[in-house]
Amino acid sequence: MRTDRRLTDEECWRLLLHLFPGGLEDPLLLQELAPEGWEQSPLRLVFHPTVDQMYDEVVRIHTNIQELLAARGRAGATPPPSLEEIRREYRAEPSQPRTECGDLVGLCLWDVFSDNHDVFTPQGLLVDLGSFRGSAGFIADFRKTGGESGGGCRETWDYLDFYMGTALVGHRADLAPVYELIFRRMKPMGLDWRYVHPRLYLVELGGLADLQEDSDKPEWLGYDPSQAIAREQERRQRRQATAELRDLLDKDYQESAEQARRNPAPRTVQAYRHVYGRWPDGWPP
Repeated sequence: MRTDRRLTDEECWRLLLHLFPGGLEDPLLLQELAPEGWEQSPLRLVFHPTVDQMYDEVVRIHTNIQELLAARGRAGATPPPSLEEIRREYRAEPSQPRTECGDLVGLCLWDVFSDNHDVFTPQGLLVDLGSFRGSAGFIADFRKTGGESGGGCRETWDYLDFYMGTALVGHRADLAPVYELIFRRMKPMGLDWRYVHPRLYLVELGGLADLQEDSDKPEWLGYDPSQAIAREQERRQRRQATAELRDLLDKDYQESAEQARRNPAPRTVQAYRHVYGRWPDGWPP
C-alpha cells in the first residue's frame, strides 16, 4: 500500500548503491549494454552522432529560432546551414566507453526516477531524489562517488550533466536496453514505477500579493472608495484571466494525453512492460 511517506536522502543513496553496487562505471554495465563492444553499439551515437543526425538537429534548432523570431515580429529569416557545411565542420571524437556508458545510465536514471514519474518501495514509500534539478544533482553526486570502486575518471559531474535526462539526445539511439537494465535491477528489489504524463500547472500568487498589500497599513487609514472599487475590479479581472489560463492548460493536457494514447508508448513505458509484464500505473494517461 502506498503512503505519503518518502525515503530520506540517505535511504535513497543506499537504494542506488543496491541497484548499482559498482557505481555507474561498473564494467558489468558496459558488458551488459554493449556485449560486442561500445564502438559497435548503437548507444554510442548518443555521444557521437552521425553527420546526418547533427544536420537534422541543427536544422530543427534553426527552424525553432526562426519561428520564435517571427512570432515576435522580427523579420530577417535566414536559411539553415547546409549538410555540406555540417560535414566540413564535423570532427570525430574518440570514444570513452566506460565513461560514456556510465553517463548514459545516469541520464536514463533521471528519466525513470525524475521527470515527474514516481518510484515506490515494496512498503509504498516514495523514492524521492528531489526536484528536476535536485534529482540531477543527486545522480551527479552518485556518479562521482557511488559504488565500491568510486565514480570514475573525473570529478567534474554536476547537475547540468543529467538535468532533463535524455531530452536532448534520446532521439539518437534506441534507449530501451538502458531502461530495461534499470527496471531489471529494480524488480527483484520490489521497486515499482508509476508513469506521469507531462503537465503544466498554474500557481496563483495573487492572493499573497493582496495580503501583503492589505497588511501594509490599517484598513481605515487613507481609505478611498474609488481606489477600493478599482482594486476589487482588478482582482476580478485577474481571477478571470487565471481561470481562463487554467482552462487552456487543462485543454492542452487533455489533447496531449489523447495524442499519447494514439501514439506508441514512450520507451520508458515499453521497457517497464517488457520487464514487469504489464503496463505501469498511470499508463495510458
